[in-house]
Amino acid sequence: MARPRLTEQQKLAKALTELHQVLGSEQGVVRGKQIKNATRVLLLERGYLREILKGWYFVSDPLAELGDTTPFFANYWEYLASYLSERFGNDYCLTAEHSLLRQAHHNVVPKQVNVMLAVNQSQIQELAFGHSVALYPGGKSFPAPTDQESLMGVRCMSAPYCLVMLNPRYFKDYAREVQIVMGKVEDPSTIAALVDINATGVARLVSAYRRIGRNEFAEGILRQLSGLKTTLNVDDDSFAGEPVYQLGTPGKSPLYNRIKVLWAQHRDAVLANRPLQSRVEMSTDDYLARVEAIRVEDAYHSLSIERYRVTPELIRRVAEEQWDPAGNPHDQRQIDAMAARGYLDAFQLVKEDAGQAFSEKASTPGFAAQLFNERHQAWFQKLFGPSVDAGILERRDLVGYRRHMVFLRGSLHAPPHFDYVRDGMESLRECLAEEPDAFVNAVLGHWLFGFIHPYMDGNGRMARFTMNLMLASGGYPWTVIHVEDRAAYMTALEKASVDDDLGTFSNFVAGSVRASL
Repeated sequence: MARPRLTEQQKLAKALTELHQVLGSEQGVVRGKQIKNATRVLLLERGYLREILKGWYFVSDPLAELGDTTPFFANYWEYLASYLSERFGNDYCLTAEHSLLRQAHHNVVPKQVNVMLAVNQSQIQELAFGHSVALYPGGKSFPAPTDQESLMGVRCMSAPYCLVMLNPRYFKDYAREVQIVMGKVEDPSTIAALVDINATGVARLVSAYRRIGRNEFAEGILRQLSGLKTTLNVDDDSFAGEPVYQLGTPGKSPLYNRIKVLWAQHRDAVLANRPLQSRVEMSTDDYLARVEAIRVEDAYHSLSIERYRVTPELIRRVAEEQWDPAGNPHDQRQIDAMAARGYLDAFQLVKEDAGQAFSEKASTPGFAAQLFNERHQAWFQKLFGPSVDAGILERRDLVGYRRHMVFLRGSLHAPPHFDYVRDGMESLRECLAEEPDAFVNAVLGHWLFGFIHPYMDGNGRMARFTMNLMLASGGYPWTVIHVEDRAAYMTALEKASVDDDLGTFSNFVAGSVRASL
């Protein structure tokens, strides 16, 4: 008896099952030979796979547009690890400069990654979207296994080794990243032990540690070498003319120090754009009344920026309890309504907190930062409370920070690994508490909240809530970012995270504040 023919949907389901069995856990890269040819062809046609290079594919969202780079960036490092491991085993390692960027958790996908090999082979391998990998022999510079480590599956030089082997010009070109990685190293002997590998590099680091104020660490390197008849020329100041950042406790994660460094680096540029003429003189009651009056407008624009299909009328119906929560929670209209309900509930909390910050603006420095520290988790829980009520999320999903990776659509910047989010948020809270200017707190607080991306969803809404709490503490009006300005807003955030340009974003926020008057 002949088997019944599978429907197109059944064929797709079977192909996806095969793909899932090959991928296993959360991996998103597959080699063509790992799956049947018919499966590969079908998944490519349906958009579930995209080609990186011949024979290699990454898992994609079938709804993503053909030129959407998000799946590529989301799977980039996993792909690179799989590709290099299959071709070279353990006989490869990222060069000193690219190992430095990995060690510093520099999460912008580079146009080209340079890889040294333990074998005599050279090649430039083109990838998708104009990216490439340059491969060349490492020769005597190729690190021993003890001087390597795996970061996100990619073999890199250890932090001490890449610092010692780094070309002097990178101390200027990547001064920030160099200092962040220097802050990771806790034991001076790990640097001193490399003196026979590159004595000049060790001497350069002694000078560099002195330059950033860690004199005891620098002397520790020299003490380790004092009995070995080694002479080092430590007069070279590779950081000459570059800003020096006050890093936290040695041994903290790179994300903790990165947030501190980014704040210090961009503070003055943001300060220069303060819209001082936009402060409002009114009572706290009047301020709260004004915020309440734009509640529906704020919800409409903030949710629309996040691509929810809401209307002011839908939001009013939800606000007036004319919404039936017993509907299908997976229906798009119901999802939009739940988002509106959550936003309005969270808005109420943030409005009350902003009112307190507005009231205390002149008398209690750091009050808004304290409120943020104590209350931001409650805001988040209100945002997604309706999803818990509908059974879409569990209550534990609203406790703590994210426990999975997350990626930004179309962005070269990838949020940090979830293991380091707590460190990033600790650093952000400290920066907010130490900053005396409310506008700086509003701009950098908004940007760095999104940069850390502590939650699986809702980070944009939470960042805008943070911005308005901080603006209230400086006497500025509640500021709505309009959906009509979404392209300029997202471009400004991308420039901040990828191009180190905070001028565009701080100007955008200042303009939005002025418009809110």
